Amino acid sequence: MNPITKDVRATLDAFARGWTNGDESALSRLFTESSVLHSSAHGQARGAAEIAALFSADIVAKTALRLVTTNHSVRGDDRRTVLTSYLYGTSSHSDPAPSTFGATLLADLVRSEAGWQFAELRLSIPWTDGDPARFAPWSLPSAEGWKLGDAAPTIVSELDSPWGRGIPDLDADDAVQQAADFYARYSWAIDQGDFTLLHDCFTEDISGSFPPMGDLNGRHEVIGQMKSFRRGWPWMQHFGRTLHVTVDEAQTSAHLVVGRIIPQQPAAPNGQDLYGAHYQLDLRRQSGIWRISGFDYTPGWITVKDS
Repeated sequence: MNPITKDVRATLDAFARGWTNGDESALSRLFTESSVLHSSAHGQARGAAEIAALFSADIVAKTALRLVTTNHSVRGDDRRTVLTSYLYGTSSHSDPAPSTFGATLLADLVRSEAGWQFAELRLSIPWTDGDPARFAPWSLPSAEGWKLGDAAPTIVSELDSPWGRGIPDLDADDAVQQAADFYARYSWAIDQGDFTLLHDCFTEDISGSFPPMGDLNGRHEVIGQMKSFRRGWPWMQHFGRTLHVTVDEAQTSAHLVVGRIIPQQPAAPNGQDLYGAHYQLDLRRQSGIWRISGFDYTPGWITVKDS
């Protein structure tokens, strides 16, 4: 892993720990006095103290205890980076059952003497599962979808994402790392409804099995069906973890195995990571960009040794 990526991921981990523990002091160190928060759940805030207070209050309100981050991408340089990540959290109460939420995080970070800090943090919480009262006083999306008077989205991928803004790749010369990170770009594109970005995720001759849409062939058919499919499921989040990657000697083709994480059941009774489905993806590198040429999505619970 690139050292910059490693350090930025460590900052994300520190944020997740601070939010999980309601540690206002630890959270405040991750922001500056000019930092800005845009959160669909919390609203807007500015400055380290105000932002840290909002997240630490979530634990006082008993909204979350355990946070897990997935689908990471870090782009930029040694002074400024843009981070994307998914998060899922489980409420602190388990009676009668834990309540779960999903979040999409997009952050601009700057490097200072204090290390990497969030300059701007955008957080969208598109869905919750369980007792809505456990997530009070968050602003939550309506079960009916968009309605007149709703606030503007916190994240607009075409304007905000690192890919849409042309932020450079930290691993431009590392084909293996790019392939390993590919799923973060693909899942972001489909989940954010960013079909311009999705276009760059497939080769023209893509073919494969896309349950429940069926067997599809060609980029036109694949993206057309995905666009129609997503229209009825605007809150989708494809949490995933790259389990295996192989790249050929010429670094022009790769095979990726990705486990689909189900936040409500991420582990087996013995604690082993559990996946509700898995992807077998054939990738082809074109003009320095990895794209899917073969797609096979297989539903069914697996552990790593099964894949």
